Formats: sequence, C-alpha cells, structure tokens
Amino acid sequence: MADLTTVSEGEARLVSARDLLRVSNLRVRFQTPHGDVDAVRGISFAVGREETVGILGESGSGKSVSVGAVMGLLDSPPAKIKGEIRYGGLDLVQAPIRETRRIHGDRIAMINQDAVTSLNPGLTVGYQVAELFRVHRPGTSRGDARRKAAELLDRVKIPSARDRLNSYPHEFSGGMSQRVMIAMAIALEPEILIADEPTTALDVTVQAQIMQLLAELREQTGMALILITHDLGVVAESVEKVLVMYAGQIVERGPTAEIIDRPAHPYTAGLLASVPRTEHKDRKLEAIKGAPPVMSAIPPGCAFHPRCGWCRAACRKDAPELTAIEKFRDSACHFATEVYRG
Repeated sequence: MADLTTVSEGEARLVSARDLLRVSNLRVRFQTPHGDVDAVRGISFAVGREETVGILGESGSGKSVSVGAVMGLLDSPPAKIKGEIRYGGLDLVQAPIRETRRIHGDRIAMINQDAVTSLNPGLTVGYQVAELFRVHRPGTSRGDARRKAAELLDRVKIPSARDRLNSYPHEFSGGMSQRVMIAMAIALEPEILIADEPTTALDVTVQAQIMQLLAELREQTGMALILITHDLGVVAESVEKVLVMYAGQIVERGPTAEIIDRPAHPYTAGLLASVPRTEHKDRKLEAIKGAPPVMSAIPPGCAFHPRCGWCRAACRKDAPELTAIEKFRDSACHFATEVYRG
C-alpha cells in the first residue's frame, strides 16, 4: 500500500509510483437560485494500480459529486470545479475537452447507480454496447463491433449473450441491466473503474452476484476499482482502503479492516453502530441522531458537531483538519486519538 505523508497544509497525500489517479484539494461549488452550494470541500486522495478504494457516507455527503467531477460529468455552470484531478500527468480539470475525452469512458470508466434509466430504451442492447467500439476505436467495422459486444455480454455472464443482442433494455431484469452496464464500462479495458452504488435497488442475492462479478473482472484485468456506497457490508467485503465522507469532506480514511475494527471518527463509529453484526446479537442498534446538514447552510466548526456525542466547545468553533493518527490512518476530529483508543 502507498505511504501516507502529512503535508504542512494539514491535508494528507498518497506518494507512490503506482498511483493512477491523484485528486488534490478538489472543490465543487454549484450556483443555484438560492445561493452557492459547496458540495465538495477540499478532498484529496489517490488510487493506485490494481487498488480497490471505497468511498463511504450517507446520501448527500458528496460521494457521487466527487466522482462526477473525476468523470467530467458536471456541467459548468452551474458547477465550478477547483483543485487537481491528475491522471497520467494530465490535469483533467484544466485540460481541454478534446484531451479529456480520450480519458473519460476509455481509461477511466463508470457504472452508474441506476442501470435501467442509464440505458437508452429506444435502442437494442447490442447496438449500445457495440457503439462504444465504433466511437472510441475508429475503424472498427459494424460486424467486429457486434462480435465484441456479444463477447462482452458473455463475459458478464448474460445467458445466450449473442441472442440477447437484439433485445431492448425493458426486456432485461434490473440485475441483467446492471450486467450490461458493467459490460459497457469494461469494453475498452479501462485502468480505473468507478462503480457508483452498483447494487442500488437490487435484491440481496443479485447484489452479491454483481459484487462477485466485479471482483472477478478486476482480478482478470488488473484494473483499479473505486466503489461508491453507503453500505458498510459491501465496503467490508470489496475494498482494501476506505474514505469516509461527510458534508463534502473526507473525515476518515485508512485500510478497511482497521477502520471497521477501530474507527477514529465519531461519524464512522456511528455508521458502524447502526449496522447489525452477528457477534453483537443482543446489542440494540444505535442510529446517528439528527440528519446531515443542508449543504447551503453547513454549521461552523466541525460539520458533524450537531450530531456528535463527543462535541465540545472547540468542535463548534474550529473545523478539524484531516491529520494522521498513525501510519495509514487519518481522521478529521479534535478527539480522534481518544475515539481511536476507544
């Protein structure tokens, strides 16, 4: 795993020759009729080759906006993006669109959280998969593109793949539609795959199948995986490193097993306490009190302080910086050491 080094600004960065993607001090502000909204407030992280990274947090914490900025999916205006998103020496924030287009969808691909609405209902599944090769691989014939589409559908374990090329999205179940989206995402053999809530609205059995498929594909191709989720169970089973987000900021990060075993931020501890665990059958689940802040009215100091049992005067006044508490572990809490030590 890459080494964590704390820099003078209080941020932490990953220093590694294996890094494929490095995000530095990313900020995303939306201009709205009711005023500016800071959806992402200065996050930094890196993704190494063949690494699995999970981004965890409640709805509205800034997870999807962050990866939307990475993928160039945010229109400007209303979005205003600052910071660096560096891939292969190219800053995707500052680079011209003609340069970023060869990265997005090709070297960095994404699976959206709602497969059913992401597919065009008026076009066959085969056409939509094959079109990727026609657009991103100029010179590919229609026949070759269709053959590759069939191979991809077979690779993601869609039964009778060649026969299903002429099917329309409404003829697929939610799980099968998600497999089609995965096929489209891996079609061009990306180095980084971003999966934004890939198991949303799927039943438990299908969720397990989709996550198993992603694990198999990652092992076969060696691609890095960024998994966006609010499901701690998915995080525990699927990623090596986790970033916990709250109110547009990273409040904790480190190896997944260590964070689950010994959280160093009250928010992370609250998320863990709200999940049933077999070893705690007799323990009552504890929900985090209150609700996430409205992003246009984030409270002063630590954004989590109105919901935090550790809250003291300093929390209401001063925003804590993300700092190292030990090797590979960072937390943005005035009492991180005490929380970590239990």
